[in-house]
Amino acid sequence: MRSLILVLVGLFVGAAATLIAMNALRQGTAYPNGVMAVMSAQMKGLDQSLKQNRCAATDLTPRLQSLRHLANDLEPAFLPTQDDERFTQHSTVLRASLDAALATPPADCAAAGVAINRIQNGCQACHRDFKG
Repeated sequence: MRSLILVLVGLFVGAAATLIAMNALRQGTAYPNGVMAVMSAQMKGLDQSLKQNRCAATDLTPRLQSLRHLANDLEPAFLPTQDDERFTQHSTVLRASLDAALATPPADCAAAGVAINRIQNGCQACHRDFKG
């Protein structure tokens, strides 16, 4: 009887450990999730600035710079897609829209809206193709 209980406990512990390991592997690493979380927070900050009518270059430039620096990490963060031509194209378009917004910071909220729309379109195109 004792052997049967030990076998059942061993099977239960083994099954639980297998489920935990499979779940951890399925989630991947924190790096891509972190890059996306910070980019999302910066985009929300830009949207808030636009809604609050705070569209001066001093309000927008720090967030745009953060987004641009994070855009450099897109390919390394998503290694399986780094050799995918569509992913590289989306990343390049996003970086170009951020470079344009930084080269000529928006002068007013209308221009800021256009710049933010271009950036959001770059994000949405990639999410449409890869996030599923």
